[in-house]
Amino acid sequence: MDKQSVRSLVARYSIETTVREAGRIEKYQDLVPTGTSMYIPHVPGVAREDTVALAARLRKEDMDPVPHIVARRTGSAAVLDDFLKRLVGEAGVTRVLCVAGDIDRPEGEFESALQILERGFIDKHGIKKIGVAGHPEGHKQISEEALKDAVVRKNAYAEKAGADVRLVTQFSFVAEPVIAWDKAIAPINKLPIYIGLPGLAKASTLLKYALDCGVGPSLQAFSKHATQLSRLLTVSAPDEQLVAIADYRTKNPQTKISGLHFFPFGGLKRTTDWLKKLADGEFEFTDGGLNVPS
Repeated sequence: MDKQSVRSLVARYSIETTVREAGRIEKYQDLVPTGTSMYIPHVPGVAREDTVALAARLRKEDMDPVPHIVARRTGSAAVLDDFLKRLVGEAGVTRVLCVAGDIDRPEGEFESALQILERGFIDKHGIKKIGVAGHPEGHKQISEEALKDAVVRKNAYAEKAGADVRLVTQFSFVAEPVIAWDKAIAPINKLPIYIGLPGLAKASTLLKYALDCGVGPSLQAFSKHATQLSRLLTVSAPDEQLVAIADYRTKNPQTKISGLHFFPFGGLKRTTDWLKKLADGEFEFTDGGLNVPS
């Protein structure tokens, strides 16, 4: 495998930022390339108007703001409609990520992202670029059959609405479940897939989020390598899974895996510095991973 396979995989990556984090960042252009898709998660306790304000700031700084539309955290159709109207009108949003959400009891009438999509709320506001969730390692509350049906319906929505829909996956610590999932859904999926990876954060932080997300086999594999206290205090890079996915794409050009989405967990600058070096080819291959100079 050559360096270009890694460089092409990380090109035009997307990454998350939060309202709270934005207050510590003077200019996003100092951290990420112009035009980068910056996803804005719905964090409990953060008002929707603050999300609109951050999206507007990102657009002003020549980024592509991608707010999360969380079905189960949306109180009503009126709330959703107003939120989308403001995102488009005040922040120039052209892409959103529409997901169900991770709470057991919905706050309003929506239980799933598909309800929002299929009832035409996104399309009504002229948004044709949409991210939807992918679950390579399953979901603790949803059956495998239901997850496959959701992929079919998301494909059907994309075709009917003429929308640019992509699957954005939960983050993973190992590549094997991701690759197996891509193969498993290949007969029913035509949508591009963007693989979620953790950014460069302390292993203890990653484990906390992994427990919250229930990433299954990936968590088990990661835990085997994080048993010592010294390991928990270090910064972990997703280089092994990145190399494995790049290699898989090279050997399987028919794959729908099109790029990467990063969850930095507070390590935005550290993660984007690392990604810039990868994009510039400033790395060497090691036994299964990468050596990136600090």
